[in-house]
Order: sequence, then structure tokens, then C-alpha cells
Amino acid sequence: MPDPEFRLTAKQHEVNGILGGTQTHTLVYGGGRSGKTFLITRAILIRAMRAPKSTHFILRHRFNAVVRSIGGENGTLPTVLRLCFPEIEGRVRCATHKTGE
Repeated sequence: MPDPEFRLTAKQHEVNGILGGTQTHTLVYGGGRSGKTFLITRAILIRAMRAPKSTHFILRHRFNAVVRSIGGENGTLPTVLRLCFPEIEGRVRCATHKTGE
């Protein structure tokens, strides 16, 4: 059961409806700390649960930005899992990054 303290804002509800559409691409914009990454990560997790054995990627321009903001110990992905899907047990794994190859 999701955290009872967790609530989407009115704007996040609106964007959440759009993310559930049939379109291929969606641009979500807003100010810093507005919840864009949280909402998109949540939508990706929902899609992944609806399509077993599917593959999903969360990318950023720089590898260290993904590790720091999405997959780190206090990153968006662990936070979304904890608040929205506490019944899912697992761990977040970040791919290793090799340079010069």
C-alpha cells in the first residue's frame, strides 16, 4: 500500500493523465524541484509492472548525473519505490561506466 502521506499535486495529476496516453514522446517542463523526474520515474515503473520482462531505461546526459540523482541511495528511483510501491522488494542497480573504449 502506498505511503498515506504521498499525494500528487493537481498539476502532477494532469501530467500523469498525459503520460498514460498512447503518444510516443512527451515533453514535461517546469521549475526545479517541481516533481518532473519523480512523476516520470513513477510512470516508467507502472509501465514496467504492466509489461513483465520488458526493459526500461532512465537516462541523463551524463552518467554521473543518473547515478547521483536517479539511482543513488537517496535518489529518485529508491524514493518512488519507497513511497509509491512499498510492497516491491528489490534494489537499484546502476550500470558500470567505462571510458576510453
